Amino acid sequence: MLELLVEWYDGVELWLVQLVYPLQVALVLAVLVPLCWGVARVVDRAVDGVEARFTRVRGTGTPVGHDDGETGRRRRTA
Repeated sequence: MLELLVEWYDGVELWLVQLVYPLQVALVLAVLVPLCWGVARVVDRAVDGVEARFTRVRGTGTPVGHDDGETGRRRRTA
């Protein structure tokens, strides 16, 4: 199984190396940009989860003026 994967990777690598340079760059960016974005998103979520678990401030309230659903504007009273 591993041998098949290595042969496939070698074939893809050889195909990519034989392309003209601008097409190589376009293909690498088309694959790496979404891949890196996805990895960054997963890492960000993981760090947020770890930070939420180890933070010292727990159960903080909502900001002043927003505790009953108000938008911060004063209501006119008749």
